[in-house]
Amino acid sequence: MGEDITPVYAQGFYIVSRGVVNMVIIFDYVDRGQYYHSLLRRGGDALAREISTVWENMQRFMDEEIVRINGERVRPVIHDVYIGLRGAPTRPYITFLGSFPAPLREGENLYENYYEEEVADYDYEAVWVFPQDVEVLEWHFGGEVETPEPNILRVRVAKGTNVGGREYIKFRL
Repeated sequence: MGEDITPVYAQGFYIVSRGVVNMVIIFDYVDRGQYYHSLLRRGGDALAREISTVWENMQRFMDEEIVRINGERVRPVIHDVYIGLRGAPTRPYITFLGSFPAPLREGENLYENYYEEEVADYDYEAVWVFPQDVEVLEWHFGGEVETPEPNILRVRVAKGTNVGGREYIKFRL
């Protein structure tokens, strides 16, 4: 990745179903040197190497987190990576598709994520969509949280917010 590339925003969508949580995580950048534009135009081995590098980096980041559902450790896995541009050569994005097991049970369930405390370098949001028959009961995240529907939880984190440590969502199935 070039030195003139700055992350500016991220979105994570977590679609929960019985047995699995599917993840779509998108990072937006400002790329003044147009590194990704050039890479996408060239394609071939250079693009394949970059995709492999960002894939490995994201998987390593996922491996460092401790994710539990109902006390059972589950491991997020990245399945695919896509690099594209948002309408301009200086606005690349990287999309990660992944999943992790969701050993849910009837009644109360607890999702927990432990990772190193840090200060957010850019704004981001995470949207959790649970099955229709789920009610989100309690949560702890850095940033602002809302539940526009009983089964949807949205977290917005502003640049400069302290995040990490233990995050969790308690919900009833």
